[in-house]
Amino acid sequence: MDSIKIVISDCHLSAGRFYEGRLNPHEDFFFDDEMCDFFNHFSTGEFGSEREVELLLAGDFLDFLNVPIKGEFEEAVTEAISLQKLEAIIAGHPKVMMALRRFASLPGKTVTYLLGNHDTDLVFASIRERITREWAPGGEFPSEKVKVIGEADRLRFPGGVELHHGNQFEAVHGIDFKKPVLKGHLDEPVLNLPWGSIYVLKIVNRMKWERDYIDKVRPAKVFVLFGLILDPWFTIRFAFLSAFYFLKTRFIFSPGQTSRFLQTAKILKQETNFLLDLEREAREILDRPPEDGVPEVTTVIFGHTHKPMQKIYPDGKQYINTGTWTKMINLDWRGLGRQFCLTFAFVRIKDGKAECELRHWVGEHSPHRGFQG
Repeated sequence: MDSIKIVISDCHLSAGRFYEGRLNPHEDFFFDDEMCDFFNHFSTGEFGSEREVELLLAGDFLDFLNVPIKGEFEEAVTEAISLQKLEAIIAGHPKVMMALRRFASLPGKTVTYLLGNHDTDLVFASIRERITREWAPGGEFPSEKVKVIGEADRLRFPGGVELHHGNQFEAVHGIDFKKPVLKGHLDEPVLNLPWGSIYVLKIVNRMKWERDYIDKVRPAKVFVLFGLILDPWFTIRFAFLSAFYFLKTRFIFSPGQTSRFLQTAKILKQETNFLLDLEREAREILDRPPEDGVPEVTTVIFGHTHKPMQKIYPDGKQYINTGTWTKMINLDWRGLGRQFCLTFAFVRIKDGKAECELRHWVGEHSPHRGFQG
C-alpha cells in the first residue's frame, strides 16, 4: 500500500484570538475549525484504517515571536520564557491541539515537526518534550507517533523528495544549529536568534500597532516602494527605523549577539533581491549530483516565503512551496491581491516513487468568523 505525506507550513499559531484579557492583535491564524477538518479528513475515510499518513509541520507552525509576555517582546529568550509562550499557544488553540493528538492516536498516523525561524524555541529540549507530550496519544515522551526535530534543517523521503522550511537560505533568518543557544547576561542560556527574528520582536511587532498589515505584505521591498507614494510618512519612518536598527545591531556591540562582517554583507546582498521566492535555491538542490547510495533529488519542498508555488521544469523535476495559512497581501504579479489560500503539499509514495503536488484545502467553512480586514 502507498504511504501519504501531507506537508503544511507557516500557519503561525500564537496565543489565540483573545490573550491577556483582550483581543489579540498579534494572532495571525484564524482557521482552527478548517484545520481540524483537515486533520480529520486525512485520518479517516480513504486515509483511515491503518494507512500510513505522515503529517509534516514544516516550520513556523507555531509562532513564538508573536507571543508577548505582559505586553513586551523580550529579545533575550530563556527556556522559561519559551515555555511560557508555548503554554500560551496551547491555551490559545485548544481545538487544534486536540485534533493533532486525535490524529496521532490513530493507526498508521504520525506527526513530524521541522522547525523554522519563528519557532526556534524548539531547540530547547524541554520545549520539544512539552509539545510532544501535548500531541502524543498517551502524553508519552519520547514518542513513536510524534517527533519534533530540533537539530536538522531538512528531511529526505523515498522517491527523491527533499523538504526544508527554507529560512536557512536567507542570511537574515538562518539558524545556527551548531550554536543554537548563547550564555545570557544572567548566566541562563538564551536563544541565538537570527537577526530577522530580533527585527520582528523589536521593530515589526511594535509597528503593527499602527499598520496591522505590515508583516503580511509580500514582497516587502515592493511594499516600501508603494508606501512611499501612498503612505509616505509612515513608510519613511519605518524604513529609517529598520535601517537604524540594522546598523545598531550589526555594527555596534549587542549583548548575546555576534556580528560578522561576511554575514552582514550576505544579508545586504540578499536584501537587494526584490522578488525573493527561493526558486533559484531550490533549483540548485535539484541540480546537485546524486551522492553514493542516495538518489538524486527530483522534488524540493519549501515553505517560509508565504507564497504558494508549483514549478515544473523541462527535465521533469519540480519545486513546491507550501505557502501559508495566514492572511497575505501579495504585490507580485503571479498572485496579485491574493489574501487567503490554505495550501499544502500532497505526496504519495509507492514502490519507491513519489508523486507530489500542491493542493488547496477547501473543507467545511463555519457560517461566520472574526473579520480580518
